[in-house]
Amino acid sequence: DINNIYGQYYLYYSISTWGDSDPGIGLAIADSPTGPFVDQGKLFTSKEMDVPNSIDPFYIAENGEEYIFWGSFDRGPKQGTYAVKLEDNGRRVKSFLDTTKIAAGDFEAVMIHKKDGYYYFFGSKGSCCEGAKSEYHVLVGRSQHLLGPYLDKEGNDIRVRGRGTVVMKGNDTYAGPGHNSRIFTDKDGKDWILYHAIKKEDAKLINGTSRRVLMLDEVRWEEGWPIIHDGEPSHARNVVPSF
Repeated sequence: DINNIYGQYYLYYSISTWGDSDPGIGLAIADSPTGPFVDQGKLFTSKEMDVPNSIDPFYIAENGEEYIFWGSFDRGPKQGTYAVKLEDNGRRVKSFLDTTKIAAGDFEAVMIHKKDGYYYFFGSKGSCCEGAKSEYHVLVGRSQHLLGPYLDKEGNDIRVRGRGTVVMKGNDTYAGPGHNSRIFTDKDGKDWILYHAIKKEDAKLINGTSRRVLMLDEVRWEEGWPIIHDGEPSHARNVVPSF
């Protein structure tokens, strides 16, 4: 997760390998978005925060405070997406003990978007990496406060597993859309989002890894709730952002 703050580019990254028992979050900084990025070391590990599978960082600043939101899929008792304050110009955690749970552990890949007095939590659920059988999809909850509680369209708290309002799922062409970027707005006022998906007819690499391609679609807002494209990945390239 790269952000232009303090006149530099801060890259918050996951320290992890597949199945890692103690992954964490680190920071690298550069003067240019193309680097070179100089590693600043770790912010924390899963064991230090007592949050399993501590990956997928997301940075946000609000009301003079800086936060990292993070977390990934897990079924353990402390599973979930969490938030913690930063200090020292975003270079370290203020307190390992002062964390806030945002969502249950069936979510991962948190992104927070502020619009019209609400904070919107975007997260992904389901199998991300099973080729054409992947069931990854994007859900949302919203809150009037950055640290929640976030509720889905039916009023359910997303800190409980099985909650969230679907904003995108797979279709006949693409499986497993998810792990979206921040929302960005073009010069015509339209919102757009990047995410990955798997084209079913070419779903895996030679080594068996899922072939996840980069996708771009418009985000529409209906009665205060977002939907990506028409709720599934688009097939055409005829609609693009205007800059």
